[in-house]
Amino acid sequence: MTAGNSSAQTLPAAAHAVAGAVGGAFATWMFYPLELIRVEVQKKGNTTTSPNSESDECTEQKDGNTAKESQQKMPRSESDLECFIRLYKQQALYRGASSMVTTMLISSFITFYALEVTRKSLSMLQKGNHQQKQRHVRQMQSLQKHIKFLEYILPQSKMGMSLLSSTLTGIINVFLTTPLWNGTRRIMESDVHVAPGSPKKPLREPSLWEMMNHISKDEGVLQLWHGTWSSLLLVSNPAIQYFLYEQIRVWVLGIKNDRYHRRQLVHGSRDNGHKILQLTAMEAFAFGAFAKTIATIVTYPLQLAQVLIRLRKNEVKNAGASSNGQDDQQPLKEYGGIFECLYQQYTRGGFTSLFQGMNSKMLQTVGQAAFTFLTYEQTLKLVGKVIESST
Repeated sequence: MTAGNSSAQTLPAAAHAVAGAVGGAFATWMFYPLELIRVEVQKKGNTTTSPNSESDECTEQKDGNTAKESQQKMPRSESDLECFIRLYKQQALYRGASSMVTTMLISSFITFYALEVTRKSLSMLQKGNHQQKQRHVRQMQSLQKHIKFLEYILPQSKMGMSLLSSTLTGIINVFLTTPLWNGTRRIMESDVHVAPGSPKKPLREPSLWEMMNHISKDEGVLQLWHGTWSSLLLVSNPAIQYFLYEQIRVWVLGIKNDRYHRRQLVHGSRDNGHKILQLTAMEAFAFGAFAKTIATIVTYPLQLAQVLIRLRKNEVKNAGASSNGQDDQQPLKEYGGIFECLYQQYTRGGFTSLFQGMNSKMLQTVGQAAFTFLTYEQTLKLVGKVIESST
């Protein structure tokens, strides 16, 4: 994240973590309604295309035109605008927002901290291979296998090292924050609201910690890490995002440094070595938006499958609880995995169905990422000035 910037490289990992946490929490709060709309649209769309509706339709064809009438009565998918209006009337646009902001605050802190630590550690390992060969000649026999192992697994280019550090950061983040995300999603997907004009007060929304405690007590502690393996596939999203952002950042700062030194030579002035070049707010915004756009387009079907698998599991659970032993309808089955979910989604709606709900997702996630990096860069400047003034 910080290659090519001398000031950023001297800042401790905690400074990057604080800046990233502030940026992530602020951007999440700004764009939270769009995230909630995406979840609602995906939930409604998945419900209206369940296999139960198809079996009911086949049964009703025995009565002539009954199937056509049932198709006309079948609810259509809700648009993003209609979902926004409905949530606004229900005063539920920020349902679960506190849990999401808290989760993003912790997740961003872990991400930016781990990213700095892993990047610097891998860089030191890569540089230390040749130094160890020269300094420890007598210990070569015991270290030879380890050194060769590192040479094989560590990328030799800076771009490869950046991609590896981003991937490792994503894996660390998944294992540490999956319980938080599971609790947050449960709160977001709940329907705790009161119709407009109702004199009754709405039920109190559970906090993130209460929801996590509820899951661990009722379903077991391991259920907090449900979906971890599918989330590991989605590590590709932040890995691509941070990798692209860093590469663009390094390239632009390199151009700025070259231009600065050239101006110094033209004017005959000497560079005192303390000039700090940073990305502007608009540059950070644009680069963050571009990186997130590419990452989202590439990995969106996997994200959709993760949501649909979780929603189908809830539907099967609710259907089993309300069936009361009635076997008239074909039982609803859970998806066998991500690829089965994507295949069924494709057979129902074609290629475009693999990107169901991406409109609100793109606006929400790209805007959120752009403001995250904008706030991150500005906060990092402020933290850097505070550290410099205190030393």
